Amino acid sequence: MKLTTLFSIFILSCVSLANPSRAENPDHVKKFKQTKQCPGCDLSGADLRGLNLRQANLQGADLSGVNLSGSDLTKANLSNAILTGASFGGYVSETKLIGANLSNARLNSADLSFAQLMDANLRGASLINANIRRANFTGADVTDTNFTGAKCSDGNYQDYTAPDGSTSTAWCTRS
Repeated sequence: MKLTTLFSIFILSCVSLANPSRAENPDHVKKFKQTKQCPGCDLSGADLRGLNLRQANLQGADLSGVNLSGSDLTKANLSNAILTGASFGGYVSETKLIGANLSNARLNSADLSFAQLMDANLRGASLINANIRRANFTGADVTDTNFTGAKCSDGNYQDYTAPDGSTSTAWCTRS
């Protein structure tokens, strides 16, 4: 009986180490929703859809896997934030990142489809394997931004709006 219990504990420990769950810090989420100020916070996996987050300060925050679809992040500070796997996209719920500071942010594998990134600062940002289908980068600063493996096509729409206002697929992985 003791051996079975020890074995069960061992197996459960291995499973939890193999599949670590990411969850936001509830205190950080509460603070952020009340103040829009949470630099360095852990909001990973949080559901922040459809919120007015204009001029929010999330500098250096962990926003991995967060859902920001339809939120207004106009002029928000997301510099050095970790946004790996974050969702900003969706045709019906375009996320506004107009004038946002995303310098040196990690947006790897993020869904930015249909996102409005006009006049955003993306200097040194990483958008490796990000979905940028129909995103609008008009006026954005993309100096030293890494678009390796960026995706633009779902079979229908295959472009985004480049900083000069033209439609393009230059940053996109060819299928």
